[in-house]
Amino acid sequence: MTPAREIITPKNQMLNVSRNLNLPHSPGIRAGDLIFLSGMVSVDPATGERSLGTVAHETRQILSNMAHMLESAGSSLERVVKINVLLYDMLEFENMNAVYREFFPHDPPARTTCGVQLSSGLKVEIDCIAIV
Repeated sequence: MTPAREIITPKNQMLNVSRNLNLPHSPGIRAGDLIFLSGMVSVDPATGERSLGTVAHETRQILSNMAHMLESAGSSLERVVKINVLLYDMLEFENMNAVYREFFPHDPPARTTCGVQLSSGLKVEIDCIAIV
């Protein structure tokens, strides 16, 4: 039997970038006891607008918004098992890590970090898999 597939939407609709920007993806999917969040970029939760800044700023905003998305789905950052981080420049790796450690100070999830070309002046994009 295939587990049910349910679209996850944030309680704060300003963070529903998929719908607000008419993007062809869901902000998150719950399948059984797993939650898959789409790649998230830095978005101001008050306005729904992109919140460009330093790598530290963008990482902090994304992980804060990710916590909200996971809580909207009945999970939390503590239940994240895998994260993928995309950085516009690997020279910023330690700047991202400094903020990342604030959110995952002990026993962090598995993670892959890649340097990529991001659009629209963005510096960071993060997705994750969590358990409910």
